[in-house]
Amino acid sequence: MKKFLLTILCVILALSMGGCFQQGPQYENLDTNVAPDPDSIKQTDYANDLDGLVGYLKALGYLPTKTDPTVMLAEVIGAKKGYRYIFNVDNSTVIAELYEYDTSYSDPNAARVIGEIKETGSFHLFGQENVDGDTVYAATLSDNGKYMMIYNDGSSNQNNVVRRELIKNAVKGYYSDSANTSETSGGTETSKPAETSQTSEASKASDTSKASAA
Repeated sequence: MKKFLLTILCVILALSMGGCFQQGPQYENLDTNVAPDPDSIKQTDYANDLDGLVGYLKALGYLPTKTDPTVMLAEVIGAKKGYRYIFNVDNSTVIAELYEYDTSYSDPNAARVIGEIKETGSFHLFGQENVDGDTVYAATLSDNGKYMMIYNDGSSNQNNVVRRELIKNAVKGYYSDSANTSETSGGTETSKPAETSQTSEASKASDTSKASAA
């Protein structure tokens, strides 16, 4: 009975995770021409949990601020908590799902999902390649292994490509070892390698996009 209920939950989650949605005026539009300076936003101003990560991404301008998320059935993939946001970036509808994990990975599904992402950058919802209806999702895992993101934006527009790389790097670097505080002669200073990496990746994505268009 428990396995049957889990299967039903998996089917429901499969229909909702990274699903297809028509663009509409109900989705908040993120202006890629207006963005805060990432160096002015400190990770340590936000809690090391899913809500803190969401707040951090909103401050960076990567998630909508006026839209409430859909609460996901996170337990199906072994996560503690999960949110889904749907919004527009330069006339392209984007679906971003964010999940928080217990890094002990004591839940078998958590261990499987995280293991697959570390190995291949994606995971099977049902855990088996040949199961009818199984779906593979590309995912981004934070460096500390605590957060996972699924980000779907099919646009090849330069701004969308850059934005995709920026949010991926923000998730990867959230409360990672490299983002820890360091002592300086003037007191405690928060290093921001994650933001620096974002800027670098944005430049690479921009150059790639320009080369493709040439």
